Amino acid sequence: MRMLIKKASSFLLVNFIIFVVIYCVYYSYNKIKYDELDEYIKVNLYKVFDNLEAISSFYANAPFISVERGLHNIEKVGIYVPQDGEIKSLSTGIDVISEKLKNFIGDDFWSLGVIDNNNKNKNTIYFSPMRVPHIQIFLKSDYDFFNHILVSENLPSTYELSLKNGLFKQTEPYNESFNEQSIRSIYYPIYIKRDLKALLLLDIKSSIYQTWAEKFNQNQFTVLKINENNNREDLRKISLPYTINCELFLYIDKVLLFKYSLIFSFLVTLALNYAGKSINYLVDFYGKDTMTECIRRDIIEPKLRNKILHNQAIMMVDIDFFKKINDEYGHGFGDEVIKITASILKKSIRKSDTCIRWGGEEFMIILNVKNIDLDFLINKAEQLRLKIEEQTLLHINFTVSIGVALGKQQDFTEVLKNADMALYNAKNNGRNQVAYL
Repeated sequence: MRMLIKKASSFLLVNFIIFVVIYCVYYSYNKIKYDELDEYIKVNLYKVFDNLEAISSFYANAPFISVERGLHNIEKVGIYVPQDGEIKSLSTGIDVISEKLKNFIGDDFWSLGVIDNNNKNKNTIYFSPMRVPHIQIFLKSDYDFFNHILVSENLPSTYELSLKNGLFKQTEPYNESFNEQSIRSIYYPIYIKRDLKALLLLDIKSSIYQTWAEKFNQNQFTVLKINENNNREDLRKISLPYTINCELFLYIDKVLLFKYSLIFSFLVTLALNYAGKSINYLVDFYGKDTMTECIRRDIIEPKLRNKILHNQAIMMVDIDFFKKINDEYGHGFGDEVIKITASILKKSIRKSDTCIRWGGEEFMIILNVKNIDLDFLINKAEQLRLKIEEQTLLHINFTVSIGVALGKQQDFTEVLKNADMALYNAKNNGRNQVAYL
């Protein structure tokens, strides 16, 4: 349980550190992207303007058709005709532009209309789509829509003024009276030979800029939002073209910033944890003996040759009469003897100690010793010898001889030589014993 709590604490600490780094980097990344989103919104808006400008060509080349007074639906375009007579056939052009805008703007497209002033004070009105409230307004009202909009929206009434102030006019967001839908209107005057003939009116939902911001976020993996009011921290102002005192404000969504940073940091921590386990597995796979799962001599010996042992001891453990066991019981049984010996040795030492398969039936144990205590080392070696002698996993008894040498600021090679000599003495003195040098 304690080990589990320790691992969980370590995981959470690493995750917290990674989260802080990712949060700061991600926050900076979003601030860098302010300018790109600003440009992205303006480019999209100019694409809308480019589509609207096509109406001038349709209007100039549209033929006249005779229509009776009232409401008509021609090619999916609703038309209000105030009196019998000839009107411009604009349905095809309006439908083409509407479809292009719908494909580009999507659900934020609200309606596209043209108010034709060809018959003075008797405006022909085209709308795609024309809604029931529009019809009710047209039927109940008899005033001059064209000039009413020119005055109320302060639109340029001459070609020269439009060149000075810009052809387009975009309004601030407002709610339609009949359904409370928040929209913006874009007006475009249609001039024929410098005479103002008609007004194009595009209504778009005021959410369009946030929609574009969300598309930008998806492509750039940002968490930027649009705000109409300057009431947040870290705001970046966008001045919309063809508007007066109408601005947008970009800000970083801190909730999403926190959420994505937390998710990403958790995934990175998991990946690092998995990578660490994978590395440990590879180290074990390539660095450990397949039979005993002890460290291989050829892997660790080059690192030990130039090492100075600081308060460390070496134990050389060798299975007694191993050739006799192989000859009498077979090599397969001899392998089992080696496996049992390795298992007992590994279970009997600490994680900070090292168990190495040094030869066929020979093992080296490197013990870390804080306080130099010869009696402790000899007792430890004696415990290992007894555990192997008293094992009951195999149906025969076998023994080991152990040579012990202590290193205090000594070369590994020198300590190993002493441990080998001690093992040699243990073998010559009758085996199944511990010797120290």
